[in-house]
Amino acid sequence: MTQYPSHYKGAIWTNHAIERLGQRGLSQDLAWQAFSNPDKKFNGKNLDTLEFQKGIGTSLITVIAKQNERREWIILSNWIDPPLPGTKDYYKKEDYKRYQKS
Repeated sequence: MTQYPSHYKGAIWTNHAIERLGQRGLSQDLAWQAFSNPDKKFNGKNLDTLEFQKGIGTSLITVIAKQNERREWIILSNWIDPPLPGTKDYYKKEDYKRYQKS
C-alpha cells in the first residue's frame, strides 16, 4: 500500500481519508484536484462539512472536507464513482448488483 502524506498541498488529511485513497485506488493528487478546483461544491451531510465534486473523464471524484478552528482545511474522506476495477468499492458494487438481481 502506498503511504500518502498527512499534510499535502496545505491541507490536513485524516487517517480515514488516506486509507480510502489506498482502498479506492485514487491518487492524492486527483482527490486534491477535486477539492481545489471542483465542478460543484455544496454542504455535506454533517454539520460544517462541504462536499466537493469534479468530473474527470468518465469518473466523478468526491471529497468531503471541513475547516478547523484555525481555518485549516481537513480532508475527511474521498471516493471515485464508478469505482475503479479491482478495488474494494468495485467488488462491493458488483456484489450489490448481484444481490439486486436475485
